[in-house]
Parts: sequence; C-alpha cells; structure tokens
Amino acid sequence: MANGNMQGMGMMAQPNRMAVQEKTMPNRVEGPVVNVEAFKQKLETLSVKSRNTLEQHLTPTVKTAMAEIFGGELVDALKDIGPDEPTVNIPISIIADAYPAKNIETSIQMMGEDFASRGQKRIPSSPQGGLGEDPMRESSQTNVPPSTMPIDMG
Repeated sequence: MANGNMQGMGMMAQPNRMAVQEKTMPNRVEGPVVNVEAFKQKLETLSVKSRNTLEQHLTPTVKTAMAEIFGGELVDALKDIGPDEPTVNIPISIIADAYPAKNIETSIQMMGEDFASRGQKRIPSSPQGGLGEDPMRESSQTNVPPSTMPIDMG
C-alpha cells in the first residue's frame, strides 16, 4: 500500500503541463527579438533592390508594428530608411488596367506622368449639370425650360 501511496503522490507532484507553458510563454515579447548589431550589419549589406523596397514601403506605421514585434531598438536602426509619411499602395494590376502599355514599368511611368501633369493644372470647379453630365457653359446658361420639338405636319 505504501508503494501505491507513493505512486499517487508522484502523480500529484507532477505539474500541469499547460500551467507551465502559460508561465513560460508570455503573450508579449519583452526586449529585442533579434540582435540589433547583427541586424544593422545586415542592413548595410542589403542588395540595391531590397534597399529600394524598404525605402519605398517602410512607412512610420510599418516601423511602429515592427517595434511591437521586434523591439524599439530595431526601429532605431531603421530610422533613416523609408518615407516620412504614410503612402498608398496600388496593386500593379490596377495600374496596368488604367495605363495599358507593353510592360508594367511603362504603365507606372505613364501613371507618374499623369499624376504630375494633373498637379500642374488648375483644378476645374465641379460641373453644374450634375454627375455624369457635361458641365454647363456659363455663357449658354438660361432659365428657360426645354420645349418639345415641333413636328412637321405638312
């Protein structure tokens, strides 16, 4: 019986595995997940293509998300990379549909030229004819209601 009691106590003495996992696996990561110095060295050896990608897409909000994941020290290493303001990402398929060309690079160039030219033009006032209609010319505007066309009876 003594042996049976020891076995019972042995079973009771083992901790619940789920409780151990909960204690050892925090929900939030504390401190940097990566070695910041090694990360900085990798940044210095990035390919031109990868560096350009980061310059284009590493916005302040992406840096904030990365700080939550990897720690604030990592974001300090990225402070000089990327735009200083939010950006808009447009799928290439939308650009290709709106600016058809032989390749996507030409489509993107066309879009950029279109946007640049629009910024230089005076923005017209909204049409007075309503949505989907040609704007009414100020000189031809009258207060006379439209009439029906006479039918030739003769």
